[in-house]
Amino acid sequence: MRVKLYQIDETKDVDRRRFLSYDDALSFGPPDAKIYEKVFDGELQAGDLEEIYDIFNTDLPPGYAGRSMSVSDVVEISERTGDAPKGSYYCDVFGFRKLENFGQTPSEDMKTADSGEKGIRMLVLEPGKKPYEKTVSDELKSLQTEVGGLIEITYPFDDNAIVIGNEEAKLIGMEGNRRINGSVYAGPLLIAGDDGRGGMTDLTDEQVKKYSDMFQTPENIPQSEVEADTGFTFIPW
Repeated sequence: MRVKLYQIDETKDVDRRRFLSYDDALSFGPPDAKIYEKVFDGELQAGDLEEIYDIFNTDLPPGYAGRSMSVSDVVEISERTGDAPKGSYYCDVFGFRKLENFGQTPSEDMKTADSGEKGIRMLVLEPGKKPYEKTVSDELKSLQTEVGGLIEITYPFDDNAIVIGNEEAKLIGMEGNRRINGSVYAGPLLIAGDDGRGGMTDLTDEQVKKYSDMFQTPENIPQSEVEADTGFTFIPW
């Protein structure tokens, strides 16, 4: 399920709506999407809105740049979740309140761990998990945070898609992730586009579907196979 999380930007919060209950916030009018910023956009495995709340308080997604989820935040879900239909929900003091017209105008420049700059549309592959889409800054520090160490880039596909991983993943015992073109990849991975000019670019809709389908099923790779495979060719950053 794709989830987006929005939090109030304190620099735009002239009415001090941040952390107000839904009823108290209504004294200033309906929640104003223009004062919110997107702090997460990706796939989560959650059974209901309360589980989403727990994830953003106790098991934060890798690279997450926002604060813990709290009152006044707005979460948008792409499909029915528990008893909640697809749509946007205001996090209230107790539970959530459905919003009918939110999500049309909040800032889509997602806040990232380093600089708050708009990021690149990528797919994340984690060991033992299905792929999920995420917007990630292409700044070196942010990429290193995502993969847990030094960066390596490989070109195993027949288009401009690249795989970004941890250069030392196998040496430090990271868990096997996927087998790609005869090589074993370990640790968390990112799939992004190569812009042909030494930088990165968004994956297209077609690429997101192609690689989501290709890596939909997590693989169980023995650690002995991970250690035996040393056939990476990479470009360190």
